Amino acid sequence: MNAEKRSHQRIEPKNLSAHITIKRPPNQEIVTDGTVIDISYSGIKIQLNTPMLAKTHDKITIDITLPQSGIPINIHGVVKHRLPDAQCGIYFGDLHPEEYVDDLMFECVMHTHSTPN
Repeated sequence: MNAEKRSHQRIEPKNLSAHITIKRPPNQEIVTDGTVIDISYSGIKIQLNTPMLAKTHDKITIDITLPQSGIPINIHGVVKHRLPDAQCGIYFGDLHPEEYVDDLMFECVMHTHSTPN
């Protein structure tokens, strides 16, 4: 049995859309949309609408509008994993203080519990 190695619990918000910008040197930008699969204080897993645009180590910006308040959140991270079915894991733990992610995490928890399955 594999023990969970993550230091932060994952939250699985329902139908949380994200606008994604992938940046590659020298000046290339790829823009797509996706859906948040899960999120924690250090990372996020996204289902991209366009298959496998993200490459490991790409710098990425994720724009999310919080589902309850409508507040826009902008997260910067690095692609750590490319997963099947156009999913990618993005790490942002060192790039934002926990306080920055607090509102996002709180609303994701509320949205998870308030949205019927």
